[in-house]
Amino acid sequence: MKVKNLKIREIFATNSVKTIEVELETDKSNVCASAPIGTSKSKYEVTYLPTEKIVATFPDVKKYFIGRTFLDLNDVDTALKALDGTANFNKIGGNLALALSFAFAKAFAAEEDKDLFSYFSSITKLKIKPKIPLPLCNVVGGWSGQSDIQEFLLFPKNHESFFKFMEKISTAYLAIGHKIKSLDKSFKFGKNLESAWITNLNVEQILNILSQFDLNIGIDFAASQFWDGEKYAYSTGALSTMQQLSVIEDLVERFPIKYIEDPFHQEDFISFSTITQHLGKKVIIAGDDIFSTNLNRLKIGINYGAANAIVIKPNQIGTLSDAIAVIEEAKRNDIKTVVSHRSGETEDTLICHLAVGLGCDFIKIGISGERTIKINEMIRIEEKFAH
Repeated sequence: MKVKNLKIREIFATNSVKTIEVELETDKSNVCASAPIGTSKSKYEVTYLPTEKIVATFPDVKKYFIGRTFLDLNDVDTALKALDGTANFNKIGGNLALALSFAFAKAFAAEEDKDLFSYFSSITKLKIKPKIPLPLCNVVGGWSGQSDIQEFLLFPKNHESFFKFMEKISTAYLAIGHKIKSLDKSFKFGKNLESAWITNLNVEQILNILSQFDLNIGIDFAASQFWDGEKYAYSTGALSTMQQLSVIEDLVERFPIKYIEDPFHQEDFISFSTITQHLGKKVIIAGDDIFSTNLNRLKIGINYGAANAIVIKPNQIGTLSDAIAVIEEAKRNDIKTVVSHRSGETEDTLICHLAVGLGCDFIKIGISGERTIKINEMIRIEEKFAH
């Protein structure tokens, strides 16, 4: 596939922060792709560069690609690494690398007259049949209220259609807003960056409300944000590592919690391993910051038995080829995969196709507001399965 033209523009993400979008023209297609922005970031993520710097240096990047012919996505992503020349895309920026990787994936799919999810399925080294993942939806957000827990999530107990999944979770989400209002008189139906309700209710009050619905509960602790090097420094008091474990085990005992993300900080493989041994048979223990969609980090985690699930955020690693390699390694080791949006999102729906094409277990794409862009794309993809 030969590159005819390549453009860049600054656009705005859903958190009103500037990001970049690239436009790629080939003989057969003209596609756009953009890079999301994360708020809470692992130190192992690739470098995010300011949009102004990327735009200023883009002419040199463009010269590298115009007129060149690429065989496949891996060929493109290898070229991106060679062009940058650093381990973490310090020169061109992981955000630009990802937008370009996204764009080329779309162009290759068009070149082969395939749906994007079918294209992803065709390039994996594993024999993966596309499937519709379960939605994992952030319905109540912490940090802004009394709860230090970053996200309270809901996901289905049974396998139905994606539309039915979302109908059930959306109904619960709206009802949760009214239940919060009855207990939190200061609640004005405010939402966070991912459109989850913001409330001053504490952890137990929130979990009591969520337990009233026929859905599983998930919690994202984002524990690295609270680790001060010795303890977890919460607004309600400090917890040692063992106390953190004890609190989590107590919550799982008392509430229908079936998914726990980042229960410990990003260096603590041992504690991850401990909680997975204690709870892993009945609860999904997912690593986000600790793995950072990085193959080497995942392999360390596998050796420790650190988790039974991994969160996949392509912008953490910079290229789709690397993200796909991580998904493949997780699947080889029976580790569940959770493809995730970021807090600063764009209208790009590529991660929906990645999750479906690679047969991932969950997709974390929010519940309301601009998050419906990806929810509705999942519904469209599911329709194609029916034909």
